[in-house]
Parts: sequence; C-alpha cells; structure tokens
Amino acid sequence: MLAPHAALSAAELHTLRTSRVIIPVPDAVFRIEGPGTITCLQGLLTNDIVKLASDRAAWGAFLTPKGMIISDAWVIRDGDAAWVLVPDSARETMAQLFTRTLPPRLAKATDRSEDRAVHWLCGATASAPEHGMIATPEGEAPFVALMVGPIGGEATLIEQGWQSVSPAHADVLKVLLGWPSLGREIDERTLPQEVRFDELGGVRYDKGCYTGQETVSRLHFRGHANRALRGVRWDGDDAPADLSVVVGGKVVGTLRTIVRLDTQHLALAVLRREVGVGESVRTGNSDGVVIEPPFAIDPPAVA
Repeated sequence: MLAPHAALSAAELHTLRTSRVIIPVPDAVFRIEGPGTITCLQGLLTNDIVKLASDRAAWGAFLTPKGMIISDAWVIRDGDAAWVLVPDSARETMAQLFTRTLPPRLAKATDRSEDRAVHWLCGATASAPEHGMIATPEGEAPFVALMVGPIGGEATLIEQGWQSVSPAHADVLKVLLGWPSLGREIDERTLPQEVRFDELGGVRYDKGCYTGQETVSRLHFRGHANRALRGVRWDGDDAPADLSVVVGGKVVGTLRTIVRLDTQHLALAVLRREVGVGESVRTGNSDGVVIEPPFAIDPPAVA
C-alpha cells in the first residue's frame, strides 16, 4: 500500500477546522521592489496584480512561453512593491526567472527566504491578527490569512492562544479544497486549466498580456483541457495500492497527493477528461470513486 502524504485523526481534523491554527509552509520568499514592480509582475503572472489592493494576496502561476506552469505562487501587494511566495522547490528556478525577466532599473528581486518564514493562519477566527505582515486572500484560498515575518515570529501568536501544527496539515487542506501542489499535481508539462486554476481563480482572462497567455487563452476560448484534476475517495483503512488509476482495464490517470482522514483516504488525481464524477476506479487492488473538489468534509471556516 502507498503511504499517505499526510494523516490526521478525527480529533486533529476537528482542531484544524475549529481552532485558531498556524501552519508553517516551506515557501521561498522573494521581495520585489522598484518603480516598475507591479507592471513587471503583471506581465508574468496569470492573475491580476494591478487591481490587487495592498496587503491582499492573489494566487496565480508563472508560465513558460508555451503556457506550461513553471511554478504556482502567492503574490502579496505591498504598495508599489510585492512579496512573491513560491514552493521552496522552485526557489532557484524563480530566482533565475526574475534575473532574466525583470529590468534592473524597473524592478529588482531579493531572495528573503533565509530571514522570512511563511505561515498559513487557518480555522475558526473572527479576524486575522494584527501581527507582522498579514495578508488576506483576494479570492479562494486554503487558509484564512497568510503571515510573512521573521523566523520565529509565530511565537507571539502562540502566546495568544494560536495552535501550531505540522506542515502536513497544509497538504490536507489542499486536498480537501482541490488545490494543486508543485511537484505533484503540477509538473513541467502542466497547463493551468488542467489543475483547476479556472475554478480557483488563478487565471484572469480580462487582463493584459503575460508570458504564456496565448496558449492559456486559446485553450479557454476555443478548446478544452484533455486532463482534469479530480478527487478519488476510498472508505476504510486500506490505502490505495498503486498510483495508476484504472477504469475498464485502461489507465486513465495517476494519483498525486494522498491523505488519510480518520478512516477514509482521499487523493487528488490528474485524470482523463472523460472520467466522470461518481465513476468507480481501481488503483492496484483498491476500489475508489471519483469525486469533485471541494470534498464533503468542510474546509476551514472563514469568519
């Protein structure tokens, strides 16, 4: 059987949904500054940064000229500057991208990963705390707010009653909400529409040009993706036995992120578009069913 990427008991899941929770996430942190910061990022990201209010966060992707995802990212606008948060595995790639694409006289990227930490604030909370740099999401998000601050800065919130949990909890929230992860659901051949960027508000079709826009727009207005990000559920203690997802003896996709929640297993899977919600699938010797994110278990409450 395959080991899940994360596993929570019923009590841990209840805490995640009802308590004030801090989740450390291993993101690389870039600070972008200069008179052309917002204009330059607008020409690189799939989402709209120009219309983003200060202290708000938008999720999107940086693409190759052919429209493939280099990395997903959260961008926080800080006046005329910005913070860009990407998975740590993309740190070097994004540093090279910024060096190659940002004109030094207009915008400069500084890697702040060594002195800045990223935390998700989740669960039942009346409002985001006034501590450090707190950004609230512009649209859909797997958290209530983002905190970017000095290493160890979360100690103040813990003193105020917030509960720190392991980074694996972020995987659980992303699976529950159908949120793709770089290196799992997203690889070097992935188009945004294949991994729910449209559904999650990660692409704007009413903004100006950006790298990779031609492919993304053409697929949106004139075609359809051949693959889709969906969920697969197994009831009981048995985890899926294989990454391959099979329907009628034919491989139709692969499992990417797997989590165990009490007595059931959930996974995100990239499947052929024709595989419908409610369809039975096989993974090794395990039987599962295709479901549409977000899953029935409630996401973290946002007051």
